[in-house]
Amino acid sequence: MYVCVCRAVTDGEVKAAIDAGASSVQEVTEACCAGEDCGACHDMIDELIAERRNLVPLARVASAARRGRAA
Repeated sequence: MYVCVCRAVTDGEVKAAIDAGASSVQEVTEACCAGEDCGACHDMIDELIAERRNLVPLARVASAARRGRAA
């Protein structure tokens, strides 16, 4: 799915930028150019940032639970 139609940036590219450390719309824009033109995708980028932030702690908790440890 395209997140940024102006720059033809997909959700996969935005997620990869976030996973590589981008934690704001500006940082995502610097990493993959999403949001550089009209800005209509900024809300979607913010949502993806929030979604990806929530995945990491949950993955750590699940991994720790499988090993029988507290996160």
